[in-house]
Amino acid sequence: MIQKDEDSGTASVAVQVRAERLAGLQARVLMPACVGALFSLLPVILLWPHLPAIELLAWLAARWSISLWRCLEARRFLRLPLRERSLALPERRYLVGIGLDGLAWGLIGALFATPNLPEIDGAVMTTLVGLVAFTMVSLGHWARAQALFASLVFAPLAIRLALQGGTVAWLSVGGLGMFWLLTMLESRRIEARTLELLRLRFEQARLAEQRRLALDAAEETSSSKSRFVAVMSHEIRTPLNGILGMAQLLERSDLSAQQREQVDIVRRSGKHLLTLVNDILDLARIESGKLVVDAHPFDVREVVGDVTRLLGETARAKGLAFDVAIAAQLPARAMGDPSRIQQVLHNLVGNAIKFTDHGGVTVEVSTVLDMRAGTLLRFAVKDSGDGIPADQLERIFAPFEQAEQTQPGKPRRRDGSGLGLTISRELARAMGGDLRCASSPGQGSVFEFTLPLQACAAPEAPPEPSRPTATAHPALPQLRGRVLLVDDSPVNLLVATTMLTRCGLQVVPAEHGLDALEQLRAQRFDLVLMDCQMPQMDGFEATLAWRQEEARRLLPRTPVVALTASAVNDDRHRCTASGMDDYLVKPFEIDDLLAIVVRHLPTQALPADARPTQAAA
Repeated sequence: MIQKDEDSGTASVAVQVRAERLAGLQARVLMPACVGALFSLLPVILLWPHLPAIELLAWLAARWSISLWRCLEARRFLRLPLRERSLALPERRYLVGIGLDGLAWGLIGALFATPNLPEIDGAVMTTLVGLVAFTMVSLGHWARAQALFASLVFAPLAIRLALQGGTVAWLSVGGLGMFWLLTMLESRRIEARTLELLRLRFEQARLAEQRRLALDAAEETSSSKSRFVAVMSHEIRTPLNGILGMAQLLERSDLSAQQREQVDIVRRSGKHLLTLVNDILDLARIESGKLVVDAHPFDVREVVGDVTRLLGETARAKGLAFDVAIAAQLPARAMGDPSRIQQVLHNLVGNAIKFTDHGGVTVEVSTVLDMRAGTLLRFAVKDSGDGIPADQLERIFAPFEQAEQTQPGKPRRRDGSGLGLTISRELARAMGGDLRCASSPGQGSVFEFTLPLQACAAPEAPPEPSRPTATAHPALPQLRGRVLLVDDSPVNLLVATTMLTRCGLQVVPAEHGLDALEQLRAQRFDLVLMDCQMPQMDGFEATLAWRQEEARRLLPRTPVVALTASAVNDDRHRCTASGMDDYLVKPFEIDDLLAIVVRHLPTQALPADARPTQAAA
């Protein structure tokens, strides 16, 4: 199949070369024809006193008619659209025109001879030689046409001279033959060079077109894959929201120890599946070049502390030592994306704990000086695990790849999807740094994550209010207000409604955007929680329509928060553009939902301890 495509492409280029050569020859017909028409006056003037006028005028009329016909043929050919141009017939008609033109000039040497006036014969011969030399400019690109023209110009004169006999005549024939041979050789050289240049030009154009088509196909494939991943992410997140939401509600119920353990397994399994979905979505963003890094000042110690506090207990529960070493000279705040840094650290520390069975894990945060990049912020995660062979150090950073178990007597283990390190390295590079690994079998591993350090001045921290003693599941706040909950999924409606009603809120459900607009026109709501992708009318259209109606009827603004299973960055911009006030991705924690509800409910709907103080306002 590939060979067939190549042969087809080669044949296509050959046809294009022939067509372009013929078009170039036809485009150059007008100027030689006009010059030839004027040039044909020269032999008429030279021979006028010596030959009958009727013969000379008849020849001149024939010459001009041939030139006019050739110009009309060239004009007709060039005005045809490219797709309608054929090659065989126009090439033959062009050769016929060249042959008639050459024969007309050749008749001068055969029929209009003046033996008694050798100087006139010499002038005619010189005229014909100059004519053939001049046509090299226009006909040299096609050796066949040049040979036909030169042969018909020289042959009648050469035959007459040969029949005339004599030394001078035979020398003249020899001279004409040598000149004809030189013109043929030069014409072939010009034709070969012209065809090669045309072939290279069309080959390059064909290759450029193939590259463009391949690039378009690759972009379409990448776009299709990104759309597929985004759609599947949305579809998986929707049932996950029901699973995790119900698990959270059950955790806050009166359960036996066994039931609580079972609910905890359901929730941890759901969160593991959610992590996998997020990893696949991040990988799709990386491959499509749409990974977003949002740099702003952050507290380095706080970011590291959030990760180590969460995973430190996991390490200790496994019987591992867990240490954190933060350099004293580390700046209090730096520029970066704290959520992405936490994601990388979480992957590295989580892997270290997962693949370490004895010993411990150490997290080090410090600064290092690089001769090219300057001062770098360095995060190092060390473990005392089995280590990684040198030939697999790069393999572990490839998608869906993991290092093979090399320790004898230990079962082969394959945990996770093999995406964590791939995403972590790409995140590090997107933030201007890198992720490297140093390891030896039986000696443990060190994963080093570096970023360019841009220190920031630490702002004055306000005094922290006293916090109540933390409990496993603090009591839900009691709120007042009417909430319109818009979602086409009955499961999502049930989960969010149960969460909100437990806080004392009155919830009115709506199944799509049109239903939501009818509810908003019929009664006043303190907050709208709007799904984005729904049948009949989606959340974007419904919000935009309601904002326009609010402005037209001079109504107070109703807060609208998007509750969506889509985690694509473009949807965040669409939410803002359509008039939404905030954004929460499903599946969500009950505390996150309540935090966003408290943020947008009117002040009178909040309990006294949740209202902003005058100073804060």
